[in-house]
Amino acid sequence: MNLANLITSIRLIVLPFIIYSLAYGMTTLSLVLLGIALVSDLMDGLVARKLDQITELGQILDPVADKSLFLALFGFFTWVGEIPVIAFFLLLIPYSALLIGGGVFYSTEGEIISANVWGKSSSALLTLGLISVFFSIPYALYFIYVGIGVAYVSAVVYFTMGSRRRSSQARESQ
Repeated sequence: MNLANLITSIRLIVLPFIIYSLAYGMTTLSLVLLGIALVSDLMDGLVARKLDQITELGQILDPVADKSLFLALFGFFTWVGEIPVIAFFLLLIPYSALLIGGGVFYSTEGEIISANVWGKSSSALLTLGLISVFFSIPYALYFIYVGIGVAYVSAVVYFTMGSRRRSSQARESQ
């Protein structure tokens, strides 16, 4: 456990408190905790690169923390009727595929496919959408649906990269 991984872990630790504070109408606390989670998402990668603390644990923990945060928030806002159920399930598909596919690829190939611009763009759009939902900003669902669409593109890119690596490794071992 290094500083970068500790920062990533903060996202997982504050997650139940974010949902609790949202559920009980503690708006200020919700925003503070969400801010901490979002800042930790930005900081963990910067710290890992700056302090040369990139680890396998961090490369696994970061996407798990990200997907957990988004799915929990989507689940909550779906539960209270702010986000349509279909949006939650549309996001669940690529996120589940990415987590399961990444896990399978890591267990079979021993490699981690690093983040790409599509995944980061999807996260940015979904964050903007969730913040817009939180503040009841009009057209919030447009950010949500575009972010979900970009999540599908990201999943296709990840799986394409994984299959290319796998076929490249198969050719090299022959």
